[in-house]
Amino acid sequence: MRIKRRHLGMDVIEWVNREAAIGPGMGDIHYLVANKTTDVPYLKLAEEGVRSDRIHSDLSTAEAALTSGQQDTLMVLPGSHSLSAALTIDGNLNRFLGTTPGKFNMRSRIGMSTTFTPMITVSGYGNAFSNIYTMHGTAAGDYIGWLISGARNAFNCMHFGGPMNAAQGGHASYVGVSVTGSENYFNECVFGTNTIPRDEITPNLRLGAGTITVIDNSIFTCALTDTDPVFIEIDNTSGYTQLYLRNCMFQAFSENQANKVAVAFKFNGSSSCDVVLDSRCSFSGVTKLAASASMKYIWAPTVFAATADELNLININSATY
Repeated sequence: MRIKRRHLGMDVIEWVNREAAIGPGMGDIHYLVANKTTDVPYLKLAEEGVRSDRIHSDLSTAEAALTSGQQDTLMVLPGSHSLSAALTIDGNLNRFLGTTPGKFNMRSRIGMSTTFTPMITVSGYGNAFSNIYTMHGTAAGDYIGWLISGARNAFNCMHFGGPMNAAQGGHASYVGVSVTGSENYFNECVFGTNTIPRDEITPNLRLGAGTITVIDNSIFTCALTDTDPVFIEIDNTSGYTQLYLRNCMFQAFSENQANKVAVAFKFNGSSSCDVVLDSRCSFSGVTKLAASASMKYIWAPTVFAATADELNLININSATY
């Protein structure tokens, strides 16, 4: 692919060359723009001579174009990209890269124009998602934001925003992100929003039975009108379910600090399950990590010096020690 060295906003084409590490085995590069008439990124791409069939103004069409099987990349350029129906990402080993890094509310953003659930399903494997903000919710029936049923996908610097609607936040079927595929990885992500309150036993993140999930350096946030919401719900109804949390912050917001979440973690079964926290995880606006009968599933380090040397750096759970 010939790269022209002309100005393109933040020099998107050169940025792609650097970030996507184009080389042997690398697939095609596509672009998602807000529209193909007045959108500045589109006009710049056209000026640079990018092929018209590589520029898309519809996310579903863009996803369907990632077909080379050689790690295609979709650059999600700044703008609000609205879905009118549920999106299924069933390709494998593709990359979806927003071009505006951040932590909250990045400018490469995906919303909804009507009601459907899930908003986005990732059934493929080995895909990578970065620097994208999704705005989940228009009405009460928008139950699930992301359904990740595929395995070994990676999410870096993503903001899974939601709920975005008051009726949705008050519905008992709300789930921000549902993970039923195994060996998925999240890093530097934000789960939830603190602007629309929740008042049912609903999670920012739900993990399916028998899954293995790793989450690093991420924030879980929610707004409360009572004590019912939870941060993570785990369906440990069969198999062996594992969750590893490293340097994660859990923050529940309530006006005038009137409420705290009763439990941060909710367990729905009795099969083997390990939730492993490192010493850098923190919880605010929280009464307990879990119900007393479920504490046996949570392993946390002794943050202060233990009285017995052999317990230093050893994770324990208060239910069995």
